[in-house]
Amino acid sequence: MIKKQAGLLMMLVFVLILAACGSTTESSSEASGKSSGNSGSLENLPDQMVWSVYDVGSGGYTEATAIANEISKSYGTQIRLLPSSGGVGRMQPMKNGMAGIGRLGDEYQFAFEGNDEFATQEWGPQDVRVAWAPFSYLGFVTLEKSGIKTIADLEGKKVPYITGNQSVNIKAEAALAFAGLTWDDVEKTELSDYGGQADAMKNGQIDVTFMNPTASVLIELDSMDDIAWIEMPADDTEGWNRVQEIAPWVLPSDMDNGAGMSAENPITIMGYGYPAVAYADQSAETVYAYVKAMDDTYDDWKDAAANLHNWHKENILVEPYGVPVHEGTIKFLEEEGLWTEEYQKKNDELVERSKKLKEAWDQTVKSAKDEGISKEEFPEYWAAKKEELVK
Repeated sequence: MIKKQAGLLMMLVFVLILAACGSTTESSSEASGKSSGNSGSLENLPDQMVWSVYDVGSGGYTEATAIANEISKSYGTQIRLLPSSGGVGRMQPMKNGMAGIGRLGDEYQFAFEGNDEFATQEWGPQDVRVAWAPFSYLGFVTLEKSGIKTIADLEGKKVPYITGNQSVNIKAEAALAFAGLTWDDVEKTELSDYGGQADAMKNGQIDVTFMNPTASVLIELDSMDDIAWIEMPADDTEGWNRVQEIAPWVLPSDMDNGAGMSAENPITIMGYGYPAVAYADQSAETVYAYVKAMDDTYDDWKDAAANLHNWHKENILVEPYGVPVHEGTIKFLEEEGLWTEEYQKKNDELVERSKKLKEAWDQTVKSAKDEGISKEEFPEYWAAKKEELVK
């Protein structure tokens, strides 16, 4: 009886998390036996995995689907994707233990530090680790017939703001700053769905989208109505200085294989790390098996989406930046000769920071209770305490 009740409870939790993710659409890669290209077994690779990802139609969802399908074919592992447009929505199933891997935007940085939407009493600093860090891209794209040529032309135009997605919004804010604009200079248009931007632009709800060039919805839109990317030239140092004051982890990057792009017409937009993330307490053996499975099957899925070549072990961001690398991944990188003493030193420093953040958080929660700090006051209270306690 107890086991049945526990099973029912887990089913209820799973349904609630699906609702919290903001989407009822799932992608499930069903096991389909061993492939001829792999051994069909990999020690410590789970029989079932759940990955938390961006919403359907996004580049991240497309990439995760391609990788999950090939791992399932090769090793029989059943992989379920939980899509969500919001950073908290993607983190929630990981925090609750329902998802072991999250393909996350900048919320992994915010969550590690306990910033922005994670500065609430329900969250605080999360002990996350980078499992794999492919390079990715974001930029403003509009319909060619709109007449919008530069970011400065967006003044007074309808620019999307994705509710609950600070990862995208902060980079959109930084991109506006390239031309000296802020949200006050445009018509800030709230959307609940990152992947719904293409339809919103097609319907005139917004004048521009801010998306990954490999998003399937952009490829579909470009097939029906020509799109035009708004470039951010690398030689505009003042513009990029303004960008990096807001989002210091992005840099000018050329891309030529997304929607509306070509090798003859590369576009300069934002580039940044867009990692797969796991919690620190995820076993090193499981994370190692995950990255090993991706490496072993790379040739099977590398051509399934335009940006997947950036997942190759020679192309990922290896150096720790802001968040430590998982020990299971470090084991793989060491075997491949990609890990250095300098990287290890930086990683150790970040792990030490995670401990300091946890200590500061525990102390802050206690003092907030003693001082009667309200829920609404707490994020600002935590920010001040964090600055005081974490050096």
